[in-house]
Amino acid sequence: MFGMIIGILFGLYALTAVINVIGVIIGAVFSGVFSVIGGAFSGEGLVIGIILGVAAFYYFRNRKESA
Repeated sequence: MFGMIIGILFGLYALTAVINVIGVIIGAVFSGVFSVIGGAFSGEGLVIGIILGVAAFYYFRNRKESA
């Protein structure tokens, strides 16, 4: 009986550790993603995005007219 109680407590402890590790991994992934998104919309990233968008627009417009 005592062993079963210890086993259940250890299982809960291990489950809590696994949940904490999964939470840290998910937090790191979202932190990285939002950091990249934030960097893309800040200062020079926004200017580069606008330039690339305009270049892509003209490229696809000219390609459609020539076809």
